Formats: sequence, C-alpha cells, structure tokens
Amino acid sequence: MMTLNRVEVLPANAVMLGENTLLSFEVQCLNFERLKHKMTQTAESEISEEAWDLAEKEYRRFLTLKQLYPGVSLVPSKQVDQIWHAHILDTRAYRDDCNAVFGRFIDHYPYFGIYGDDDSRALNTAFNETVALYESHFGPYPAEKNPMRCGDDHACHAPSECACRVPTACK
Repeated sequence: MMTLNRVEVLPANAVMLGENTLLSFEVQCLNFERLKHKMTQTAESEISEEAWDLAEKEYRRFLTLKQLYPGVSLVPSKQVDQIWHAHILDTRAYRDDCNAVFGRFIDHYPYFGIYGDDDSRALNTAFNETVALYESHFGPYPAEKNPMRCGDDHACHAPSECACRVPTACK
C-alpha cells in the first residue's frame, strides 16, 4: 500500500478490514474451519480456540505478504509456522488453496538458517525484512507470547528467545 497525496492506493486484490488490516481477497476467502476443528476440538487438539484465532489471523497476514511479495524470502513466526505445517498436512486443501491464492504450489523450506553462520545471518536478514513488510501493512509485529521449544528435528524459523535459538541447538 502506498500513499499519494493522502490517497491510499491498495493492490487490486486487497480487502481493508480495519485500520492497518490489509488482507488479500483470495486469502480472506480461505476456509480453515476443518483445520481449526482438528487443531482445537479433537483428540489431536494442539492449541486452544483463542490461540488458534490469533494464529490464524497471523497466518492469513503471512499468506497475504507472500502473495504481495513473491520474490521475497519471508520468515514465519513459530505461531504461523505451526498453522502452516497443519495446513500442509491437508495436502488437497493446501494445494487447492495455494493455487487459489498464488496460482502455484508454495513449498515450505524448514531448513533456513541452520547451515552455518552465513545461513543464520541470511535468516536474520530475511526475518528483519519480514518484520518491516509486516509492519508496513499491519502495524507492530506481534511478539511471540508462548515461544515453543524446537525439537532436535525441527529447524529454526523466526528468531526468538525460545530455547532453540541458542547457538547449535537446531543443528
């Protein structure tokens, strides 16, 4: 979004849902009800409905940024990454949603930042760019309220103070 003489110009596919809440129309139309039910209401429940609602809002924002900036390496927060992983596991819905939003399948590369100092610096640079883009569209970047510890087999994503951010913890 840019401002020209106090006139805001939005991307053609954007929907304004409130102050600093720009979502693309395609992302706004995604239906995550089945995924929400699985993640919050079944034996496989992983998070509360309240936590889901916040994570879904952030995931939609992340997808909007991926759509608006297709050439930029965006780094998801742990909260967003949790929803992204769950979305990917519903392979048919994920494939269809990617085609609807991006016109192609979006791969998830979970190893960014774990292959040495240069890769770690690239992750931090990409994260800083993600935060800047996020804040230009949505306002202040939310802090991770409940950082999750990365397991031995889980790659790092957005830099945070969770236990997996210590040197060599994710290698």
